[in-house]
Amino acid sequence: MRKILLFFTIASLLLVTISCKKEITVEEKAFDFKKSFVKILINAKKYTIEVAEAMPEEEYSYKVSDSIRTFGEQVAHIGLSSQFILEKFIKGENPNEDQKSEQEIGASKEETILILNVMFDDAIETLKNIDENSLSEKIVIDFIPGKPEFTKQEGFYFLRDHISHHRGQAIVYLRAKGHKAPQYRAF
Repeated sequence: MRKILLFFTIASLLLVTISCKKEITVEEKAFDFKKSFVKILINAKKYTIEVAEAMPEEEYSYKVSDSIRTFGEQVAHIGLSSQFILEKFIKGENPNEDQKSEQEIGASKEETILILNVMFDDAIETLKNIDENSLSEKIVIDFIPGKPEFTKQEGFYFLRDHISHHRGQAIVYLRAKGHKAPQYRAF
């Protein structure tokens, strides 16, 4: 009798525990891309600007090799080409073609950092304000062989990958000149 009573007591406690457990709705479990990716962009902005600031202005013209961009051009490329990706593929706008070149902007540390701030702020605001449904709209990246089709959400991943790629190259320039690179920041 004691065993039966113990069994029913444990079973009752288990049922009460299960029934009192808060139900987690689909909304609570869902991954919030916009919220998560805004944090990634804010972090990428800080890290990229730290890289740009780490090189003294008089060394913005430094090249690791004659056949590649200067440090300033490399960092300006992050801002200008990322702005192009954002405007053309994510916003669906015609990018500003009257803009200064990477060579012109990259010759000035101040202008280079300004273009980075403008691009990152625009990307962050665009993502904050984009309609959730439009993130699944298709875009065609027409300058990549095969002209792949992606969603606008994947366009933001493309943007992050592009920034990371060129920021890594800029870090090599810093190290080649003997400057300490900023501490790596995980997203």
